[in-house]
Amino acid sequence: MMKIAMPLFGERVSPHFGASSKILVVDTAGGKIVHRAIWDVGERGAMETARRLASSGVDKLICNGIDRFHKQWLILRGVNVVENQRGDAEAIVAEMIGGDVPSDTSSGEDL
Repeated sequence: MMKIAMPLFGERVSPHFGASSKILVVDTAGGKIVHRAIWDVGERGAMETARRLASSGVDKLICNGIDRFHKQWLILRGVNVVENQRGDAEAIVAEMIGGDVPSDTSSGEDL
């Protein structure tokens, strides 16, 4: 099972991780979505959202932009950060669990 999170701007990936008040969270197994939720993170800010993702067992964060501090913080807590993703959130999740989206992941080496 893998838990994937994505900040939303309407039905699209938010332009920046810290700018979204909604996070799409999906649990996947065997290439299928088994649970889907939208978290309302309101005005809590990027650090509080990052803490919630890490403490909730999110394995992968799919986003467009994210600042280095929050990216590194998440990576150090075992969250795979895939950035520079744009477009319809549901389509990107479907492609990601199907393995079609190029993984722009970091191990923290370029930070």
